[in-house]
Amino acid sequence: MIIRNMEAADCRGILELASGWWGSEYSSDMFSKWYIAHFRETCLLAEENGRMIGFVMGFLSQTYPDEAYIRIVMVDPAYRGKGIGRALYHAFFERALAMKRSVIRCVTAPWKKESIAFHTRLGFILEPQDQEVDGIPVCMDYDGRGGSRVVFKKLLHAE
Repeated sequence: MIIRNMEAADCRGILELASGWWGSEYSSDMFSKWYIAHFRETCLLAEENGRMIGFVMGFLSQTYPDEAYIRIVMVDPAYRGKGIGRALYHAFFERALAMKRSVIRCVTAPWKKESIAFHTRLGFILEPQDQEVDGIPVCMDYDGRGGSRVVFKKLLHAE
């Protein structure tokens, strides 16, 4: 497996795979050539034998100069449980540290228990919120459209 920066030419392939990997219809403005061009250093693609098997898309915060944000990670269902997601996150962490970022933030849906467990194993902490769902702190209306999310934070340390 190799992990490399995304290129604008990868956009079509990502669009073709994303909904199938997600398990339901998924669309995002991030799946565009402009997003990849502007955030190339924090958009990473995992490939095996030339086949796309996962990706992470994020960005460096302009508001908080010590933070980076992971917006979405997807792994081909046939490759889940094989360390692809972990490798993508670690590659993102390395990039963030190289760009002087020490805090990584990301979110997941409160019903995605496997995702919550995955992030916790990677050293993320659940950020306290005003409400809890099934004992999990949840930011209600996270996206301004009624969507609730579990908010994570990870502190990076140069090694």
